[in-house]
Amino acid sequence: MKKIGWFCTYTPLEILHAAGALPVGIKSDSGAEHEDVVLGDSICSYVRSSMGGALTGAYDALSGVVIAHSCECMRRLADGWLYRQEEIKPAMLHLLDVPKVVTNASVTFFAGGLRRMKEDVEAHAGPVTEEALRASMALFNKTRDLFRTVDAMRKEEATAVTGREVEALITASWDMPREELNDRLEAFIAEKKGQTGDKDAPRIMVIGGPGNGSLIKTIEATGGVSVVEHMCTGLRAFTGEAVPHEDPYRELASIYLSGTPCPRMLGAKSREAIDEIQSLIKEYRVDGVLYYSMKFCANMQMQWALLKNDIPVDVPMKVLEGDISSEINEREVQSFIKRLKKRRKRNR
Repeated sequence: MKKIGWFCTYTPLEILHAAGALPVGIKSDSGAEHEDVVLGDSICSYVRSSMGGALTGAYDALSGVVIAHSCECMRRLADGWLYRQEEIKPAMLHLLDVPKVVTNASVTFFAGGLRRMKEDVEAHAGPVTEEALRASMALFNKTRDLFRTVDAMRKEEATAVTGREVEALITASWDMPREELNDRLEAFIAEKKGQTGDKDAPRIMVIGGPGNGSLIKTIEATGGVSVVEHMCTGLRAFTGEAVPHEDPYRELASIYLSGTPCPRMLGAKSREAIDEIQSLIKEYRVDGVLYYSMKFCANMQMQWALLKNDIPVDVPMKVLEGDISSEINEREVQSFIKRLKKRRKRNR
């Protein structure tokens, strides 16, 4: 089976699956950021890691990659990848333009881009028939429905679902065949039904981009529970509503553009993004928000400024700054969780 890599949750994986390829998410720990000798230090650590991985052969098993132009750092990754293409084994590089606004015109534009993506994928993996694409869309929509069920469990007052468990499921989804993932999700849901967790643990919402592999582990090791992750490696990966349309590419474009907006969708959607965060705080009974701002990510730093000044919801918020592989300041997290525990006791 051919394998095609992807970097951003705005990439419609259904097209890769319909071509008979296995979509492989480029994880934050799969590359080598210290080996990036092309892009420079003013690029975020995830992109530097990805470029370093390409140069050191970490992605040699892939037939190609789809890079979504979701931010300027990702566009620079495509530039660097093309510049050093002779040294990089995956043959296909497709740059997918992603609109920053959601209108009828932008959905039409994105649908056209998906058709061009499909042509590149066909040349390196196999034909994409409409029948196969519809079947893949149904399979991936089932995944979204299953994750919604998991999220509903996390909204319960004494949820038995931990952030670490959901993080493991999402990490598995990056390179697990979708059929196996759906089976694993169904088994997880069946196992957790009827169970309860610690109702006194402070409930944390994590906001960020690719995140840091130690963050949720640190939160839950210090007595909190992560109940919602507004991250590329969290909630944002599995939202988006399927509205049937006779053109499958337009339907796909609508699904991906209608999902929970990431920081790069600031501008016309900035107010909507903040309103959605306010709504999620209420839905998940959040006691505090941890915002993990990745260094050299202007989009995340701008969103933090908006959140700090515009959220009228009465919950404490804390920002941490770092890289995808840097150590988390455990003392800061412990202090934040301790403050939330005292606040919960006072509010009872």
